[in-house]
Amino acid sequence: MSDFLEDLQGGPVRSVADYRKQDIKTREAGRRAIGELGPGAADANLERGEDSTSCVDDLGFDRDGVTREQPRYEWGLRYSSKADYLADLGRLRTTWEHRGWKTYDVPPPEPPNRESALPDWPGIRTTDDHGIAIRISLDWYSGKPTLSTDGGCIRYDRDDTVTARKRTGAADGRWPRREGTITYGDGVQVSIGPVQPITPTPEMTGDAPPAAAHTYRVVVRVTNRSGAPVELDSRGIGSYKGANPGVKWLAGYPAELQTGSRNEVAEGMSTRLEYVLTAQAKPAHLEITYGPGKLHTRYLWLLSVA
Repeated sequence: MSDFLEDLQGGPVRSVADYRKQDIKTREAGRRAIGELGPGAADANLERGEDSTSCVDDLGFDRDGVTREQPRYEWGLRYSSKADYLADLGRLRTTWEHRGWKTYDVPPPEPPNRESALPDWPGIRTTDDHGIAIRISLDWYSGKPTLSTDGGCIRYDRDDTVTARKRTGAADGRWPRREGTITYGDGVQVSIGPVQPITPTPEMTGDAPPAAAHTYRVVVRVTNRSGAPVELDSRGIGSYKGANPGVKWLAGYPAELQTGSRNEVAEGMSTRLEYVLTAQAKPAHLEITYGPGKLHTRYLWLLSVA
């Protein structure tokens, strides 16, 4: 009975790290399938996220802080003939069955109306060892061949974020040091420091008190070695109440993040962010907190001031 009720609610409540793992596996499943197609059939890096209308909490089972998402991705395929398309389907069927995955036939799509004739190309689908549904078929609307992957609907606790597996230097929060690095469990890495004294310009500190005697640059580098993009938040850096008296973080920084738009670090890429602060008196050190986005834990950094 308890299993039945859990399934009815949408499954167990998991961590953000669990969701990230399934999201990464869902992307990788599609990219691997594309690598097993004929040359030129698709670009593995051109996936498109697909929204799901079924992964919602219509009955109010999710408590505060719990959300649900369904990682789903689609890649457009290119074929000059039906014969080339069917040849790839045959290769994939053999590969999937060799792995022990049961394969199902997908009938050609029904046209949305009588005036819209669609090709009579069939498709295939399977489910891999991670529970990810993989499918190649024609899009019911456009009639074009597509490959899609679906990781299933996942409930997770937004506060149970991805944690660090290694913290070094200023990132371990023990005593002030010039710089430090955090490597998260999913492969995302953050480096901060050293704090750099700079000579400000009026354009740089226009919103700061004119008598501010010290201005500093704090450089943050986010390197993404996970298999999914990392969304950055311009408000990711800050300090807890009572820390850094007399220090002011200037508005407008980091200028690298576009306000009102989605800012991401793609897989295998690195981004440099520059924050600027002012102080009336030189601080002995800075106590700041930082996390690259809403899915990763914010940690305390103790940065010495050169």
